[in-house]
Amino acid sequence: MHKKKITEKEIIRIAKECANVLIGKKALDVLVMDLREINSYLNYFIIATGNSHIHCTALAKETVKYFKNIEFSGMAKPRLDTGWIALDYNEIVVHIFTRELRDYYQLERLWGDADFITIE
Repeated sequence: MHKKKITEKEIIRIAKECANVLIGKKALDVLVMDLREINSYLNYFIIATGNSHIHCTALAKETVKYFKNIEFSGMAKPRLDTGWIALDYNEIVVHIFTRELRDYYQLERLWGDADFITIE
């Protein structure tokens, strides 16, 4: 859990910053999705693609480092050796895929009714 209560505006800011961290590390097709209106237990998804398993692992490590630096703790220790790495931070869930698995699972289509947040 987080050390203090944070506002929805702060959560959105954090999601955008995380997306920019991923973009800065050469993640592809980064999206931030707002799921609050279509699902009662999910708030935000960040979806990104790495160009290899090694790249996905590096992206996940940078994401974990980002959340640790802002003292925003996750739910469980993730497996970093797969083509779909899910990092659960309660309000924000980060999904890092290889291209093949992102094309297969198509989360952005599955949750296609969600709003997409612009990343600056």
